[in-house]
Amino acid sequence: MISLPFRRLILICFCFISFNCSRTTDESTVVLKLDGEDWGIYFNDSADLLNPEFNPNNLDITTVPNNFRNLNKTYRGSIWIRKSFEITTEQHQKSLALQLGKVYQSDEVFVNGVLIGKNNSAFGKDPEEYSFGRPRIYPIPHDLLLEGENVLIIKIDSSLSTSAGIITGPIRIVTYEEAINGNLYDSLVELIFVGFYLFIALFFFINFFNLRENKEYLSFSVLALIFSGYELCKNEVRFLIFNHFAILKFLEYSFLLILPYGFIKFIQDFFELKPFKYQRIYLFFQFFFILVFLIVQNPVFWYNFIGYWDIHLLAVIGYAIYVTILKFREQKRGSTIHLLALVYLLYSILKEILIERGYLNSPSSLETSFLVYLILMTLALRFQFLMMKRKLQNRYDRLKEADSLREKIFFYMDAMISGPLKLMKDKLSEYRESAQKTKDKNLVKEVIEVQSSIDNVMDDIIELSRLEVLKEVPFKEQVNFVSFINDVIPEDDITYSIKVNPETEILNSLDLINSVVVRLVDFPPFKEFNHNDLIITQDLKGNVHFRFLLFHSNSKVAQKLFNELSENYNQLTPIKVKWAIILEIVRLLGAKIDFKIIKKKYLKIDLGISAIVPVSELQPIKDSTAVGVLNQTAKKSEKEDWRVTLKRIWKFLKETEIKLPNFKKKK
Repeated sequence: MISLPFRRLILICFCFISFNCSRTTDESTVVLKLDGEDWGIYFNDSADLLNPEFNPNNLDITTVPNNFRNLNKTYRGSIWIRKSFEITTEQHQKSLALQLGKVYQSDEVFVNGVLIGKNNSAFGKDPEEYSFGRPRIYPIPHDLLLEGENVLIIKIDSSLSTSAGIITGPIRIVTYEEAINGNLYDSLVELIFVGFYLFIALFFFINFFNLRENKEYLSFSVLALIFSGYELCKNEVRFLIFNHFAILKFLEYSFLLILPYGFIKFIQDFFELKPFKYQRIYLFFQFFFILVFLIVQNPVFWYNFIGYWDIHLLAVIGYAIYVTILKFREQKRGSTIHLLALVYLLYSILKEILIERGYLNSPSSLETSFLVYLILMTLALRFQFLMMKRKLQNRYDRLKEADSLREKIFFYMDAMISGPLKLMKDKLSEYRESAQKTKDKNLVKEVIEVQSSIDNVMDDIIELSRLEVLKEVPFKEQVNFVSFINDVIPEDDITYSIKVNPETEILNSLDLINSVVVRLVDFPPFKEFNHNDLIITQDLKGNVHFRFLLFHSNSKVAQKLFNELSENYNQLTPIKVKWAIILEIVRLLGAKIDFKIIKKKYLKIDLGISAIVPVSELQPIKDSTAVGVLNQTAKKSEKEDWRVTLKRIWKFLKETEIKLPNFKKKK
């Protein structure tokens, strides 16, 4: 697999090349721009326009570039276009060339009545049989141009059903060097796109071998490979490698014919869809068309067929958009990105169809749109991979957590239950070996008590193991603290008082707070103490503190319990397990617990939990009853917090009843 640094380097290089692909033409190299609406046009097979006595005022006026087939759809003869231009003395001293855009089908170019080029061949020497759709560069002999007015005449012949004329620009007279460099530059930019398509295809093809279950990787790489082959066969550099128009055009159309199927297949793999009913028949027809092209070796026939075939590409994009919208409603991951890419791709295909038919004079954006599509879908596929990797990691973490939980349970079972089980085994053996006809009831009672103790310890072991493997609380809620804690503390089990601002709120796991408070109140050793008082108060930072103060008439009992709960846990007891559960809950809550002996006879436990206080300074608490809360009618602090002020105003507005007068007139 390609390393991450290498991928980043490729991406940086591509971005650098893209930002620096804008080439500005030096205005000094452009002599004349000939495109415009002042061209004369003549539909006739005769060469009357070449006659010096021909009156150009009799010509109809048209725009070039243009598809002349749209002006006269039934005419199939020669089409002549004429334009006069002026050359200055300074311009006349340069080596000039005529640069035309894509010509359909063949052309003959005359300057001042002299042939300077024919069918992509300078000066009409050995013209190519087929060269439609290619830009033209014709050098203009220096002696042919006149200082002052000159006449440019172009003869167009086309047997193509949908196109005839100079379809795209530029149409201008420039220096010969600028014409060559401009065409070469455009070809190299297209090659950069092709190289990027191939890189994406290779990247996902390699990834498919590592992740065979991701079929969309293979179909995406095939799609990128097909489009790169199509673009390569359109590039002018192809003739530097292999100068045969018909063979290269056949390869171009072959890639184009199978491109829609590759596009559909990728969408189906990406969204995990089943093939539609006649999909194989559709693929069969595309290969059938390729076979027909191979038999009928006529590029004009191929072009005419593709001119009608490419309309169905809109249906293919429509199918893709329909499927994507359905998946978008199902909130399928990647559907949003795919929909955005499809909209731009649909726009570019419509634009390309209009350009090829001469209805639109604009640069093609098909290569850019497909590049955007590939980049966006690359991001979507990589995002899916990261999400899948994250799911696998989460699953691994859960399995690891389960293994840790199992190990902890086995450890605690061995430490806590092995002794009682051995005792139960001895009791049962003694019970079976007893020779008395009437079994010892006390012995049976002891076995039942051991079994009951094991059941209780098992519940605590499972709970302790579960808490130890948790890294954070599963769910947090924000509630008013006073109302919540009044519902939590069992009133009959402990004497308590609350000295907390009534608007204090907590944001934490309410279940765990409930659990730790109840466990502290019901902790079995605390039941033996004579007094167990709880004061819930706040510190200067607003944090809530549960302060338990326990008193026992025998100071040795308090000291013994403190030592037992404070020492290491190499030897576990049921009490230590229950205390360990409390400590684990404290850890998950992000709380702090202070456990110590005061004056050798008081056992103090201080549990601190962070809270949200609506005021900057707490009011003094005067109520000392069992449930002492702050007096809400106390005087407000001089520096009242703005949030409290807004809450007070809002409460006042809600409680204020506004009665509107009845403006209706009484009858």
